[in-house]
Amino acid sequence: MKRRDFIKLIATLTISAPIVKALTTQEQETDKSYAFVVDVNKCIGCGNCVIACKVENDVPMDLPIARTWVEGYSIDENVPLSKTKVQKIVMNTAKNPFLDKKNWRYSKNFLVPKLCNHCANAPCVNVCPVYARFHTKEGVVLVDKNTCIGCKYCIVACPYGATFLNPEEKVTDKCTFCFHRITKGLKPACVEVCPTGARSFGDLNDKESIVYKILKEKEFSVLKPEEGTLPRVFYLGLEEYLVE
Repeated sequence: MKRRDFIKLIATLTISAPIVKALTTQEQETDKSYAFVVDVNKCIGCGNCVIACKVENDVPMDLPIARTWVEGYSIDENVPLSKTKVQKIVMNTAKNPFLDKKNWRYSKNFLVPKLCNHCANAPCVNVCPVYARFHTKEGVVLVDKNTCIGCKYCIVACPYGATFLNPEEKVTDKCTFCFHRITKGLKPACVEVCPTGARSFGDLNDKESIVYKILKEKEFSVLKPEEGTLPRVFYLGLEEYLVE
């Protein structure tokens, strides 16, 4: 996405804007509009984010479920792009597969952190039959675990694979931007522990916030733009053929 589109983006995602009032389930105005930025070029695959998130949010450490995870891609550039061989590696437990050199077979390797995109037009919210999923006034998508019946409709509806069924609680779960932390002025756990600054979080309504400054100054992209979900997670340095 070009920098010239930034103002248009802000108008779309700012909670006080009329268009977002129509998209979200909350009509109450707020002075905050949270967003997340991932700089793919800075991710080193250390796994601190995955572990910190699981500890902070009581997600079973050794099960292949996670609120945030890191996908590694090993790409063979010796064939045409239309026929590119791509090996995908996923880190969603305490075990780090990126440390095994055998996983990196091809000539180009990079890492892509993933999490819930907290979409303004969230499919998971739209399909929930018991209204267990909802938007906060700041634009964060949350799950009411007391209401969730574990039907998994949201899991199927999410185009980003960001929702999972917690086998211990028997309800669906996902990233919440560490809502219990950010409402106290703290950073999400994954942002707090990232040693390279690959993850940034802030308020789009605050011109002094790091996410506002990053998105104003740099070109960025979102995952699966064709879905029309209006995600609040933005990527820097993401290869175009992995955006879809």
